[in-house]
Amino acid sequence: MDKVYTPTEQGEAYGKPGSHGRSFAKDIAELALFLDLTSSGESGAHLEAATAEIAAERRTPSTTVKRCASEARALIGFAHETGVLREIAARADGSDWGLRTELAAWLDEVSLAAILKQRALRLNRSRGGRPPSKTRTLRAVEELVEFARAGRPGALDELRSIRDLIAAS
Repeated sequence: MDKVYTPTEQGEAYGKPGSHGRSFAKDIAELALFLDLTSSGESGAHLEAATAEIAAERRTPSTTVKRCASEARALIGFAHETGVLREIAARADGSDWGLRTELAAWLDEVSLAAILKQRALRLNRSRGGRPPSKTRTLRAVEELVEFARAGRPGALDELRSIRDLIAAS
C-alpha cells in the first residue's frame, strides 16, 4: 500500500503539532474511514491497512495495537451506523483534502469513551472486556472450593471466612 499519510503530516495538515492529543485509535479510524470513502474494497481490509500503516510509524506493543484497532473499529461502526460518514462525504464535495479535514474535525469532537461504553452496553459485555463482577466473584469462590478440595493450605479457612461474612449480613 502506498503511504497515504503519517501522523506528523496529519497534524501539520490540520494546524496541530503532530498527532499529540489524539488517540492512536482515532488516527487508525481516520485513515480507515478515508480509505472507506475513497477506495474500493471491504471496510475490514481498510481497517487492517490503516492499522498497519499507523503502527509502522510508531513503536507500539502488539497488545496496544490490537486494543486500538478494536477501538477504531467501534468508531468506524459508529460512523457508518449513524450516517455521519455520508454527511462528511457530502460536505467534502469530492475533495480528498476536504474529506480529511471533515474526518479529522469529527474525530476530534467525538467521544471515544462514550462510543466504547455504548458498544459495551449493546454487546452486553458478551465480547471483550472483563465479565461483570458477580461472575468474577462466583468464579473466585468456585476456584477457592477447588483449592480447598485439593488440600491447599488456607483455602478452607478463606471459605469459612466467606461463609461467616455472609451469615453475619
